[in-house]
Amino acid sequence: MILYSKDNVIDAVSSMKLNNRMSHGFLLTGEKGVGKKTLAQYIAKTLMCDVPIDGKPCGVCRQCRHIDEKIHPDVIRPQRSGIKQIYARDTVRKLLSDAYVKPNDCNVKVYIFEDCENFEESTQNLMLKLIEEPPEPVYFVFTAPDKSVFLPTILSRVITFGVPEPTEAECSEALSGKYAPEDIQNAVEAYHGNIGKCTEYLENGAAAEEAELCRRIIYAIADENEYDVNKAIFDIGDKRDRIKSVLSLVDKVVRDSCVIKVDRENAVLIGCSRNGAYQLAEKISFRRAQHIHECLNRTMEQCSANVNPVVAAAALSGAVTG
Repeated sequence: MILYSKDNVIDAVSSMKLNNRMSHGFLLTGEKGVGKKTLAQYIAKTLMCDVPIDGKPCGVCRQCRHIDEKIHPDVIRPQRSGIKQIYARDTVRKLLSDAYVKPNDCNVKVYIFEDCENFEESTQNLMLKLIEEPPEPVYFVFTAPDKSVFLPTILSRVITFGVPEPTEAECSEALSGKYAPEDIQNAVEAYHGNIGKCTEYLENGAAAEEAELCRRIIYAIADENEYDVNKAIFDIGDKRDRIKSVLSLVDKVVRDSCVIKVDRENAVLIGCSRNGAYQLAEKISFRRAQHIHECLNRTMEQCSANVNPVVAAAALSGAVTG
C-alpha cells in the first residue's frame, strides 16, 4: 500500500501508536478520490498489526493482509441505504450493541464510516454517547468531503485530518505501467493529482463522463447558449451525487477562469478543462463569474436538501447564461 502525500498524517498516527496515545476517533476529509478510504485502512492496520515497525504497520502479517483484502472480521464498514445513501438509524442502533461484543480475531475493533456526506444529525446524536465513551477496544474512522457535515459535539471527540491530494507527478507514477502514457496525461490534465478520479477516468467510468459533461456546460456558458447548457444538464441524469459532482467540476473551471484573468502566464489551474477555462476567461467578467459560482453552489445545496434535483438543476441553465 503506497500512500502518496500522506506523510504528515502517517507520522501523526504512528506517533500516537508509539506513545500509547491513540485516539478512538478519526475524521478524514477531502475530495473523492484523494485516498481517504485507503488512509482509513492504513489507520486500521496501524491499530491491528501484529508486528508494527516504529509505530507503522508491517503490511505483511495476517492482520494487515486481511485488512487489505477487506475480509477482516473486526474491520466493520456500516452500509448506507436509501435514495440519499445515508446511515440509517436502525444501522446505528445495531452498531451500538455490536460495539460491546468482543473482537473476533484481534484485540481491537474498527468501524469505518465511508462517504459521510449525508450523515443526519439525529443519527449522529444516537452515536454521540458511544463516541464519547467507547469500549476500550473500539475505534471509529469517518471519511467525508469536509467536517461541516458533523455536529460540533462529534468533532470535539475525534481527530480531524485533511487528506491532501497527491501531486500530478505522484499521480502519474501511481498510474504508470497500467495505462498508456498519453491516456495518463489526459487523465491528469482533467483530474490533476486525484488518483481515484484519474483511475476512474482511464477506465471510462463516471469520472470521464462527468468531465465531458462539465466541458459541454463550460463551452455553452461561454457561448451564452442556454439550450446547450440545459441539454448538458439534462444529460447528467437525476442522481443527486452525480449532479453535485458535475456542478462542482464546473465551479472549479469558473474559478480557473478568474485566476487566468488575474495572471494568465502563471495561473495554477485545478479544473478539468484548461481550454474551457481560457475560453471562459475571455468571455465573462469577474462579476458574472461570481454570479455563476453562487448559482452553482445554490443548486448543489438544493440537491443536498429535499428539493427535486432535476428541477433544481433545470433552473440553473437560465441563471448561468442570463
